[in-house]
This record gives sequence, C-alpha cells and structure tokens, in this order.
Amino acid sequence: MPLPRARIVVLISHLQRPGQQSRLAQVVGGLMGDYSDETSIQVLDTSVEEALQVARELERRGEVDVFVCAGATAAYLRKHLTRPVLSMRIGGADLLRALEQARAHSSQVAIVSYNRINAELEAMAALFTVQLHQASYTTLEEARQAVEQVAKLGCRSVIGSSTVLELAEQAGLHGVLSLSADTVRKALEEALGILHSQRIEIAKRQHLNGVLQHIPAGVAAVDNQGIVQSINPALALLLDLPASAALGRPLQELCPELNLEQALREGLGEENRVIRLGAHSVVSNLLPILENGQRTGMVLTCQDTSAVQRADQRIRSSRRPGAFTAKYRLEQISGNSLANRDLLRLAERYALSDSTILITGESGTGKELLAQGIHNASHRLRGPFVAINCAAFPESLLESELFGYEEGAFSGSRKGGKPGLFEAAHRGTLFLDEVGDMPVSLQTRLLRVLQEREVLRLGGTEPISIDVRIIAATHQDLRGAIEAGRFRTDLYYRLNILRLRTLPLRERREDIVLIARGIVQRLLVSGQPQGAGALPAELLPYLMGYAWPGNVRELENIVERAVLSADELARDGEIDEQRLARLIPVLFEQRANTPARAQPASKDLRSLSKAAELDHVRQTLEACGGNMEDAARSLGISRSTLWRRLRFAH
Repeated sequence: MPLPRARIVVLISHLQRPGQQSRLAQVVGGLMGDYSDETSIQVLDTSVEEALQVARELERRGEVDVFVCAGATAAYLRKHLTRPVLSMRIGGADLLRALEQARAHSSQVAIVSYNRINAELEAMAALFTVQLHQASYTTLEEARQAVEQVAKLGCRSVIGSSTVLELAEQAGLHGVLSLSADTVRKALEEALGILHSQRIEIAKRQHLNGVLQHIPAGVAAVDNQGIVQSINPALALLLDLPASAALGRPLQELCPELNLEQALREGLGEENRVIRLGAHSVVSNLLPILENGQRTGMVLTCQDTSAVQRADQRIRSSRRPGAFTAKYRLEQISGNSLANRDLLRLAERYALSDSTILITGESGTGKELLAQGIHNASHRLRGPFVAINCAAFPESLLESELFGYEEGAFSGSRKGGKPGLFEAAHRGTLFLDEVGDMPVSLQTRLLRVLQEREVLRLGGTEPISIDVRIIAATHQDLRGAIEAGRFRTDLYYRLNILRLRTLPLRERREDIVLIARGIVQRLLVSGQPQGAGALPAELLPYLMGYAWPGNVRELENIVERAVLSADELARDGEIDEQRLARLIPVLFEQRANTPARAQPASKDLRSLSKAAELDHVRQTLEACGGNMEDAARSLGISRSTLWRRLRFAH
C-alpha cells in the first residue's frame, strides 16, 4: 500500500511580513523542482508575531506533516506545536561562503547566530583576511542589540538569518544570508527521512490496530505506569464501555482482579488466570512488552471462558476418530410388547437427564443399541458416543485406553502421549460395556472420575476436566459380584443412579415375529446372496417355541440361515422338519413350548400373537410363584385384567 503524500511547510519569519518573496523563500523555491509529486513543499513568509498563529492553523486543518524553520523560529514553534519542527542548521561551508560575500563590502564582518557562537570559527579567526566578530541571541530583542553592538565595533557586513538580515539592513549595514541552498536541501531531506520513518510506523500501527480490531480475544496495552495506551473492541465489549473511555485510564481500575501492580513491580506476567470483568468470567494473560531488551509496558489478553470451552471442544473433536458416533435411535428398537414399550418410554425419559445409567440384561438383548438410542435422544447427540468393552482388554491396556497416557509414561508409549477414551468422549457419552468385568484396581480410578469429573493420564500430573455422560452395562449380577469382592460397593451405587433392564426374548415372545421380519428387511437392504428367499411363515411357530438363550443375536443368526435356505425348508405350505433339524438343530434341542404348527390358527399372525401373549402371561405368573398381584404388577396390568385373560384362555 503506497504511503500518502508528504507535506512540508518551510516557515520563514520576518520582523514584518515582506511585500515580496524573501531571499530564503527564493532559495527554497529553487529546490522544489528536485522533488517528486509525492512531496508537497510549501514556503510561507510571515512575521515573527504571526508565525505561531499561522502554524497552528495549518495543524488544525491537517495541511502539514512537518515544519522546517530557521534556528530561533524552530526553537520557538517546537514548544507550541504537535507536528515535528526541524531547524535549518548552518554549517561551516555556509559560513565560509557567507564570509567570502561579506568581505567584498567590509574588512570587519560580524556573524550573529542563534543561541551560541561558532567555537571552531572563533579558533580559526586569525587565518581569515577579515576581522571577524561573533555574537549570539535567543530572543528578537537580543538579536537587535547584537546587531547594534557589532555596528559600534565597526562591522559593516553582518551574516545571519532572515531576521538578522533585516535588522542589519535597518541599521544601515550590509546583510548576508547565512543559509545556502545546500543547507536548505539537507533540512528538507531530513524532514522527508523523518516523515518516511514516521509514516512507516504509523502504517504499522494502523495495520496492527486493524488486526486488533478483528481479534475475538480482548487485548489492551499499557505503559510502565499501567495506563491504557490502546484497547480493542473485544475487550471494550467485555468491559461494557466505549474504547475511547478506557484510553488514558489505569488498567487496574478497569480490571480490579488483575495483579497489574505486582506484575509491573516484578516485571513478570501471569498466564491463564480466571478473573471477572464486569459480568463476564474470562481467562486472562498479562505479559511484559519488551523492546530492545527493555520493558516498555504490559499487554493484557482476555478471552471469555465460554469461548475457551468451545475451542477446547473443537480441539478435542479434531483429535477424535470419526467412528465415535451412535447409529441407532430408540425408535429403531423393534418390539410392540408392553414390556418393550415401557422400556423405551423410560429410556426416553432418562435421555433428558445427564445422570449415569446402568443397563442390565442378558447378552444379546441390545444393551448397546439402547445406549446409542439414549445418546441420540439426549442433548449430547452432536457429541461423541464412545463405546468400550471392559472385558475385551487386559488390565494394563484397559487403563491406558480409558485414561490415556503422557509421553514416556511406559516403554513403547506414543510420542506426545495419547488421550484416553474419557477425553475422546468429552461433551458426549461414554458407554462402558460389561463394566462388571472391570478389574477392581481400575474401579477405584473410575469412581474418582465419576466423582471429580476430571481424568489424570498415566504419567501425568495435571488433571484434565471432562464433561461426559456415563452409561454402563453388564450381564452380571453386580450384587453377587459385590459379595464375592469382585465389584466395589461405592462404584455400584455411583453407577446405579438410573436403571434399565433389557428383556430376554423368552419374556417378550410377542416381539419375536416383528424382530425376525426386521432382520429379514435388513438382509434385503444389505443385499442377500443370490438364491435367498423370504422367511417362511411356517417357520414362525418354531421360532416362537424356542427359548432363545442367545436372545436377539442368536435370532439374527438363525433367521439369516433360514432365509438362505428358505426354498428347501418349506414345500407346499409345510415345513420339512428333517431339513429344518439338520439346518437349525437348536430349534429341536431346546423347545420352550410345543410348536403351534398342528393348530390351524398358527398361520394366522393375529392368533399367533395372542398365543404368544398368553404364553408370556403364564410364564410371568409361574415366575411369581402363582401370586396374581405380583404377576400383574410385573406385567404392568391390573389384577382383574390378568384374571380375565387367563379365564378366556380356558
């Protein structure tokens, strides 16, 4: 980006404003053609009395970047203006040239200089062919007196500035301008150099301010007294005040919880400190600003804690494998039985909570499917669903998988360490399958994570905060495991806050047909091998009569096997039992009830469902020892409804 045009004003003061361009103005004008259009040089002849007023008006209108003046005028204006004021300093070559001109008019020459006489010239006076006198001044009156004094000494030629020149001519003396074109050129070049450096710094500052304007974190810079020098909109927003209202104020006053005075006194900063800024909780960093090894102030950066938490979540998500997702929803869990409907209603209610859930039930009853459904019905559905089978890993490996480890925690550990599954599940759900098989030593660490909501990696020293919902599952009797010393009592009560029990197929036989057909549908969608058919309706009574010790997992295996051999099993509306016994022998090894194939109504699905429901009612009554009240409560129906169903069955 090109720098803006440099604007230089050469201000020449006189005793009275001249009616025509002064000699010095003519000298400057002769140099202006040497500069490009990128430089604007303006020459103004003015009186001593008007010089300050003219300069201030130029500043007010923003028409000047730097002033160039003779020595006395420069010293005077420098005290009253904000723009830089440069002096046209007289050099030795200028004086020698002026002496040469003055000698033509007088054998005695005076040099009247601002502020001090030239000591080097004084030492060389004996070498000149003229008698040399020097005088100095700091005010206009002193300059007038100096001219009068040298006139009394017999000097007829006076060398000096434009003002001295005019005073000499008023006294009837010959005046020689002490400034040459080379001196003026040097002053202009110096002004341009200063402007160039200044403008580069301004451009840098503007660029930096532009960057700060768009930084979402709050930033403020203070000097060594703790006074705010700059502040960005993000911090002004956190402070709930305009940025202009913060400039020039002590930062400690704006942020009372900062240890700014101590930081300035000791020269040390502080990092990652949580403080309050008005109504906001922020993470602050206070660090020294060093320039050429010297501290010139401090910089404060602040970020709202909620933004830090979002960033933490994104970081953890970026490290998370894409496989940590839940595929199943509660509505995908098949079953129209009363028990299954009750289970799903309870699961939907539990999904609204963040409390820990313990799912019990036999293997193959869909405990993980239920856990995934709860996750997808909760507010954590966009977070990870991380599942681990606690029985599938040896103790040492399970510990590192769950809790992670730091670099060098053990031989062969990954460089940089590895986050554990607790960290991977941050803002989501961790499913601990077969938690009853977890070693007792790890149960203690798990209990602490559940209590403190933070995890410590193997070999680590700093705990890591986590936000994880725990769903645990087991097929074991945990109370029996507690009595046997294989499970901690306190962990059991920490896990057993909300409880769900998945039902085995033998306790909800009315769902077998629906589940079987769902399995067939999934096989069709996934693409069955050529030659596969539909599930024979004649096979359904055999499925209803089996006890299903392997539950849904076993049902899936048998249904897939039956579909692949469907054409061989059923011919002319009858099942070939010999083929069926060879293909699926378990259906004949463990019969829960006699198949209903001999009953004409067995092919009627509605009748089949009624029979299955009655069978479930009878089994529940037997399990309750014939107690009608307990059986009705277990089935979720009234005692009169239970009695009526049993009565109509006869």
